[in-house]
Amino acid sequence: MLIDNLLASIVNITTFYTISFPERYPLWADYASNMAYLFFYNFMGVLFLLYVDSKTKIGSIKKTMFLIGSTIFIYDTVMILLSPFTKLIFYFDETGYHHGPMMLSLYVTAFICVAIAITIFFAKRKMFNHYQVLSIVFFAFGVFLAIMFQIGHRRHVISNFVITMILFFIHTAFENQAYYLYADTLCYNRRAFIKTVDQFRFRKEDYLMAIIRIDDFENIKHSLGRMGVDDLSERIAERICREFGKSAYYVDLNCFAVIKVTANTHQLRKQIKECFESTFNLEVGDDEIVLDLEPVITFINVHGENVEGYEMTTIIQNAATHYSESDISIQESDELIKPIRREKEVLRLIDNAIKNDGFMVFYQPILDIHTRTFTCSEALIRLKDDRLGFVGPEEFIPIAEKNGRIHDIGDYVFRTVCRFIKEQDVLSKGVKYIEINLSPEQCNRVELANQLVSVATEFGVDFRQINLEITETAEMKSYGMDSVNELIHNLHSKGVTFSLDDFGSGFAAIDYLIKLPVDIVKIDKGILWQAMNDEASMKILKNTIRMIKEVGKKIVVEGIETQEMAKILIENGCDYLQGYLFSKPLPPEQYIEFISGKWEEVMISY
Repeated sequence: MLIDNLLASIVNITTFYTISFPERYPLWADYASNMAYLFFYNFMGVLFLLYVDSKTKIGSIKKTMFLIGSTIFIYDTVMILLSPFTKLIFYFDETGYHHGPMMLSLYVTAFICVAIAITIFFAKRKMFNHYQVLSIVFFAFGVFLAIMFQIGHRRHVISNFVITMILFFIHTAFENQAYYLYADTLCYNRRAFIKTVDQFRFRKEDYLMAIIRIDDFENIKHSLGRMGVDDLSERIAERICREFGKSAYYVDLNCFAVIKVTANTHQLRKQIKECFESTFNLEVGDDEIVLDLEPVITFINVHGENVEGYEMTTIIQNAATHYSESDISIQESDELIKPIRREKEVLRLIDNAIKNDGFMVFYQPILDIHTRTFTCSEALIRLKDDRLGFVGPEEFIPIAEKNGRIHDIGDYVFRTVCRFIKEQDVLSKGVKYIEINLSPEQCNRVELANQLVSVATEFGVDFRQINLEITETAEMKSYGMDSVNELIHNLHSKGVTFSLDDFGSGFAAIDYLIKLPVDIVKIDKGILWQAMNDEASMKILKNTIRMIKEVGKKIVVEGIETQEMAKILIENGCDYLQGYLFSKPLPPEQYIEFISGKWEEVMISY
């Protein structure tokens, strides 16, 4: 496109010169210069279409785009070349230069190319950053406005100047080398790595990848601090780049890669180790630190496998955890790729459900031992797809947390439950409150309390009808319990109650029990099930119940499946029971039927 626009600009100047001084040049020179200009100028539309097609990489339409581009190119070329004889596009007479009756068709074909290119680009706009999207939009509107101006003001040569400026923006957005370099080094970055892997995938070409990490990196990171680690990463990148040139990539913190089409792994390993033979001298604050680093090298052979760039970054992360210095063959290791693609499919399903209200909220009744009625329930989110089938929350919730979708899901569930409470008037049916799960990541959101209050107020829900479940996990501890405590105190004042979910499932349960002012403790079903088969576990269960009761908390036990389980728990003073013995999670309509009287069919005889 740059070369074509340069040629068009040069020839355009020539055409104005020959037209301005017709007595100096023969007629064939006028025709030749004008045909050359129109050819180069209109070829820009075809090139833009093919350029956008190459960037979006929609394989299913590639042949179609090539056919459209070829057809328009042939049409424009034939019409321009025949103009001296047909006078359809342009012609000369005694009075000078004139447009023919079909000149407008050249503008139409250019608009068709640009319109199709813009359409397919925006179909894949999520692949690109805001600057890249802006540059393409700028191209479309800039060319359109320039051509409109040119049609009305033929003697003002502006369109090529406008296109030149726009191509500058496109170049800096898509092709600027600095965009693909890591920090101040000449080593390629993560963007370049993903792009390179995608190019191998497109060409269906085999390649060998060496993944390089530093042994004992966690301790090094702790010693150096963030700035020191950044400096070290740049030093390593420079050495690898000096040795391997354009084959070297900085993929992530403590993760470098070398990609080769053909290479001897023994020789490649030797070259990598040579990069680390000399020490790294760093200045951290006022101290000079000398590091002798040992690389951990993993080779990944990719043979004819359709692996995308983003998929490869995840494979690399998994390789660090599971394979260390073992060599991996992607062709032979489907277990590396299948979970990644499954996660991508589930994430697509989550996004679609968020956009189109595709989640379902079910309600599992909870038995109040003291009244022998189902005075509360737990709201449980469900997700189903026609192709993937049922996707359980144990799968899609971690994916949502990992990819930043959990806040949208949490907002959806809370709003849905509040609407349900209000529209069904569940309080009049004996339901005092409904439990709603909060993920640790949601609890870390500063504005969460105000947002929950706002939604409950919007639906006119009494705050006492809401119980929020907080799961005791390592993630919550990493966020800090101060924010969780603040959330509980803020909402307690409104009347909202809190439960500590999955108590005893393996983390620091006692610590949570002491530090979090929750009202209810939900004992994990795993403890109950193990207690039914093991005498020592039964003693732990009974003492856990006694301990929780002594600190003044109410107890819910999950996973009740037999009469024997229920009997033991009631005898030991539990307040609420939840499980399939009474009811599975029910869709809203069935839940309303259940609490409206049909629960009496459940046998409760203790």
